[in-house]
Amino acid sequence: MSKDTRRKQILEILEKSKDVTSVALSEHFHVTEETIRKDLNYLSGAGLVIRTFGGAMLKESGEKSLEQRSVCNYAQKQKIAREAAKLIYSQDLIVMDAGSTTSVLANHIADNSEVIVITNSLEIMNILSKREGITLISTGGTLGKKSMSFRGRTAEKTIHSYNLQKAFISCAALDLNKGIMDTSEAETNVKKSMIEEAKEIYLLADSSKFNGIAHVTVCGLDKITAVITDDAIEEDVLQKFRRAGVRVIVAS
Repeated sequence: MSKDTRRKQILEILEKSKDVTSVALSEHFHVTEETIRKDLNYLSGAGLVIRTFGGAMLKESGEKSLEQRSVCNYAQKQKIAREAAKLIYSQDLIVMDAGSTTSVLANHIADNSEVIVITNSLEIMNILSKREGITLISTGGTLGKKSMSFRGRTAEKTIHSYNLQKAFISCAALDLNKGIMDTSEAETNVKKSMIEEAKEIYLLADSSKFNGIAHVTVCGLDKITAVITDDAIEEDVLQKFRRAGVRVIVAS
């Protein structure tokens, strides 16, 4: 196992348990405590965890950085991204928000597909700028340094100037009553613009997001064409959403 993979898994463990000891992690990964200490020091330096005596605890914050979001539930996000990529066809005009899962999706868009991608994500721009046969359009706007995304009126105005075929958006949580939620009002306004202009809207949400809560509601689930999630979703939760008329695509 590479150190990057191990560090991602350490964060996933902390997402569930909130704190952990170096001894427990050493036994879990079958590596020395010194290796784990180096991992925890790296994650602490990146602002992802808080070091404690003999271990670490998860660092909580309102709006997580892109790096924090990217390492959580990474395997699930890969599944979701591969499934979402099947919905992108040659010459499509699509819009992608600045989510960690949409960043993974960017890596699955085929070269020379002649797809036109509009995005407010600096990370997606960096990924797709190295690819051939893809037209890339930035929304412009004010850069949010935590999310590495462009926000504000300029970003929203750019989105409204296009007739979009498909939108791929992310969220912090979703609920049948409260709808799709996010942690940032500025991010929410950009997502709303994407939803208003796109013919098809696909929400990329790993199974941990279901029945959660976040600060700001983006829209109701009736505005979404489909939710794409991973196969770790509990069966009763899946059926509850489907009975309510929400189309849920499960990526395996």
